[in-house]
Amino acid sequence: MNTIEGLIKKAKNIPSLPQVTSKLLTVFDDANSQAKDVGRIIESDQSLAAQVLKQANSPFYGFPGRISTLQHAIVLMGFNAIKNLAIGSSVTRMKRTGASAILGSEQFWEHSLGVGVGARAIGKEIGYPCPEELLAAGLLHDTGKLILSDSFPKEYEEVVKEADERGEEIYQPEKRVLGGSHDDVGGWFTKENRFPCVLKACVQYHHTPCSKVSDEFINAVKIVHLADHLCKLEGIGWAGGTVCPGEIEDTFSEIGLTAEARERIVEGLKVEVTETKAFFGITTTH
Repeated sequence: MNTIEGLIKKAKNIPSLPQVTSKLLTVFDDANSQAKDVGRIIESDQSLAAQVLKQANSPFYGFPGRISTLQHAIVLMGFNAIKNLAIGSSVTRMKRTGASAILGSEQFWEHSLGVGVGARAIGKEIGYPCPEELLAAGLLHDTGKLILSDSFPKEYEEVVKEADERGEEIYQPEKRVLGGSHDDVGGWFTKENRFPCVLKACVQYHHTPCSKVSDEFINAVKIVHLADHLCKLEGIGWAGGTVCPGEIEDTFSEIGLTAEARERIVEGLKVEVTETKAFFGITTTH
C-alpha cells in the first residue's frame, strides 16, 4: 500500500457528488449516446438544467435569449461543454460530512472559482481548444484540501500554520505532517469519480507542471498552475500557503501569454469571479 492509499483509507470525510454527475459521465462514455439521453438525465436535476439553459443563452454561443429547450441547448453546446459544466456544477454542490472551518468556505471557493475563471481566460487568450475544460479543472484543483482538512482537522491546522511560518506552498507541509499532499489526494478523487484524464492531470500536477505529465495535457496543467499563482498574487480568495512571484514567469513564456494579455486577465478577474459565483449559486454558507 502506498502513502496516498493509506491516507485515503484513514480519511473519514470524503465529499460525495450529486448522483446526476455519475449518470452523465456514464452516458458520455457511451459512444452511442444521443442528446435526448443526456437531456433526460439533466431534466432530473433542476439546478443543472437551469445552468445549461443559462449558458446556452449566453452571448458566447451567439443566440442570447433564443434557446428554450434542453435538447437544443445540448446540441448547440456539444457533449464536451455539457460534461465540463456538469462537473463544475457538481463540485460546487458536493456534500461534505464534518466540514472543517480551517479553510474558510467563502474564501476557499472564491479561490477555486478564481483559478477556474483565470485558467479559462488564459485558455481563450492562447487559443486553447476547450476553455470550459479549464474552468472545471480550476474548480476541482484544490478538492484534496477539503478531503484532508475535513478528515484530519487537527493535523491540517498544523499544516496551515507551518506553511505560513515557513513561507511555503501548502503541499510541502502536507507531506511532512500527513505523509501526502492535496494534489495527490485530489488526483485520486478525480479518478475515483471517473472524471476525464485531463482534469485528473490538472488536479494532480498543478503544483508540479513538469513532472510526469503527458504532452497531451501539459498545456492544460501549466495553465491551471499559472491561474493558481495569479489568484494568490492578486488575493483572489484564500486556500492556504504562499507563492513566489518569480516562479511563474518562465511558464508564462512557455505557453505564449504576453504581458498585455496577462494584464487583461488580471483586470477582469474579480468581476468574472463574482459573476461565476452567482452562476453556480455559491454562497458564504457553502
